[in-house]
Amino acid sequence: MRKIFQWILWFLIGGIAFVVGMNRLIDALIHSKKDRIVPNLIGINIADSLDVLSSLNLYLKKGADEFNSNVPSGLIISQSPVAGSIIKEGKAVNVVVSVGGEIIFVPDLTNQTVRSAHLILRKNGLDLGEQDEKYSTVVEKGKIISQNPASRTSIAKNGLVNIVVSLGIPPEGVLLMPDFLGKNIAEAENWANQNGVKIKSINKVNDSAISENTVVKQMPESDVVLGENKTAEFWIAVGNAEQTQNKTQN
Repeated sequence: MRKIFQWILWFLIGGIAFVVGMNRLIDALIHSKKDRIVPNLIGINIADSLDVLSSLNLYLKKGADEFNSNVPSGLIISQSPVAGSIIKEGKAVNVVVSVGGEIIFVPDLTNQTVRSAHLILRKNGLDLGEQDEKYSTVVEKGKIISQNPASRTSIAKNGLVNIVVSLGIPPEGVLLMPDFLGKNIAEAENWANQNGVKIKSINKVNDSAISENTVVKQMPESDVVLGENKTAEFWIAVGNAEQTQNKTQN
């Protein structure tokens, strides 16, 4: 019984000595590694950062990407430890990489009031830019005729969208080009005769899917003010085999 107790005691003493020895060994190995000054990685890409750190026997650990409109995509935004810190060889430097500015798809603002457009844009992380006005026979007064950038265009978050707002029907003496798209060319010819507008040409486009003589394109576009030189040009659908023909008006 006494021998068993002695063996247990020696085993405990040996175990303690082993643990103490390993701790001292690990501590010695740690302290034998050289100190390194953490380099500045801000604004550098991952590949170059790896080269810099490997030359110092340090490692790179990449965290989550972040949107940042001020830092181009692929460059490092932040790091930990910060530049100038002292760490041991073999340690890692944590970095966060930029994916550029957040991209927003522009909503459709046409036929909205300026107030509604402002609310819609703010909700989508955008804002109103320049606001122009023009007369319109198509869009009622106070509502948006057009926008730039166009709807579904992608722009950076907090970007500006310029708009053109309708002044409504023009006063007497101001002639606007109506919207004849989808209408019969006869309607456009009748309007031209009544308003002294010369039709330069009627271009025929082969398209059997659209009713004969339907306007598919016009120049100028709708709501353009026609000046002293009142001219217009139209493209109409035809069902014949000839792709494009021109009919010059006398």
